[in-house]
Amino acid sequence: MAIQGGFGVTLQIYITAAYVSIVNVLDTDFPEQSKSIEEATAHSATSGYAAYVASGKRELGEFTATLLWDPGVATHAAIKTTFDANATVNMKIIDPGTAETIQFAAHVKSIKRISKQDEAYKAEVTFQPSGAPTIT
Repeated sequence: MAIQGGFGVTLQIYITAAYVSIVNVLDTDFPEQSKSIEEATAHSATSGYAAYVASGKRELGEFTATLLWDPGVATHAAIKTTFDANATVNMKIIDPGTAETIQFAAHVKSIKRISKQDEAYKAEVTFQPSGAPTIT
């Protein structure tokens, strides 16, 4: 894959029976993949250097997307509906060159509406993925 710019990312949400691109995405992070590492240093460690062990637990971290907010748009209404519910929604984030897709279930953790006098009406939406992702 060639080096690519950040313009053209696609964030999708599952509505009814299909994935639909969320409209008016200005910026978005990708969810961070991490694994739990615990220090496991015995008193007999060589030269006193710390040793670490992977616990086996992994996480797809929360991420935020900034949208030009329009509650009348179907994808924004779906975000609000998911926030109001206790269930997850299926989502995808596709890199600008379409080389990599991360698919996951997520909670809508927060919706922060922003209205600054000299700017467009926006919302920062924080998603918390839950469970294992599929990365293709």
